Amino acid sequence: MDKEVKLVVLIDVQTGKANEQIRLFKTLQPLVLEEEGCFEYELHKVSDNDDQLVLTERWASEAAWHAHHETPHMKEASKLTPSFRAGPTKVLRLDLV
Repeated sequence: MDKEVKLVVLIDVQTGKANEQIRLFKTLQPLVLEEEGCFEYELHKVSDNDDQLVLTERWASEAAWHAHHETPHMKEASKLTPSFRAGPTKVLRLDLV
């Protein structure tokens, strides 16, 4: 049985450009949730920082998570993010203790 993948993705956007990230997410979310093995794909605002967002993801397996990055919608999204992100995301992979 494959091990579930749980992620927290920290996203910093350029000042005043959070809405661009949010709009892109709202376009992607239904597509991602339809992907095989996707259990969760949610975007959250950081309460005290308008330029930081947090994405939480849960995948059935490592293979499902890797396949997600190869979908046409994610490849297209990757082309758009440099126009509003302040830098690369930081991906935190979570393990139960």
